[in-house]
Amino acid sequence: MEYDDTEKDLNLRYSFMTDRSAKGVFAKLDYQLRSGTHLQRNFPKPAALYTFLDKYYDSLQAYYEDFFDMLLKKEGEGWSAYFYLDFHENSRGKIPSDPSFKGYLKTEYVLIGLLFFKVFKLDGNIELSKISDFINLLYQEYDDLLHKLQRVVSSIESDAGSDMNEGKLNSLVHKAFSEFHQLGWIEKDANDSDYFTYQPSFERLRRIYYPQIETIDEIIKRKEHG
Repeated sequence: MEYDDTEKDLNLRYSFMTDRSAKGVFAKLDYQLRSGTHLQRNFPKPAALYTFLDKYYDSLQAYYEDFFDMLLKKEGEGWSAYFYLDFHENSRGKIPSDPSFKGYLKTEYVLIGLLFFKVFKLDGNIELSKISDFINLLYQEYDDLLHKLQRVVSSIESDAGSDMNEGKLNSLVHKAFSEFHQLGWIEKDANDSDYFTYQPSFERLRRIYYPQIETIDEIIKRKEHG
């Protein structure tokens, strides 16, 4: 049976579906993307997800645009490239309601992410690989900023109470890093959740909030009084 022109056009537009590996790869890839995960070469695994995505980027981009009214985006270059799904402006797309979808972060997690980016990238502490070391560095070198953050979080965290003590703050930072892991911004060690590996897609936070990320202390100060 010969395909008509419409079927041929569809095969070209959604060419990823004709790849033999699609059956074993696409379902996992689609789940990751629609869960809000950012995909790069080294995370999440298996690497076949990134390889398939990179190979059929244009075709997959058409698929998510046509069926879900969403944008499949690529940021970065070379080994720092990463992919993710995004909404059109003033749109939430057509993805079914799913509590696992990470289309947003809680305000306190955003603030922790901005603070981490400042400490890790802007201030050159790129050797950090443990969440506990990041927290200790905050107490040692960013004490004033940390106390402002504690007061802000106390005002917006419903389960934090009026006193955001050290234990609660440590717990909140670990929760934030768990969210970053789900988004693909970091990879937490499977054997020790205190260890993490920074991923290229953490740059998306900078892209969204630049240039505010360079004035994180002013942002927290405004929220503290606001």
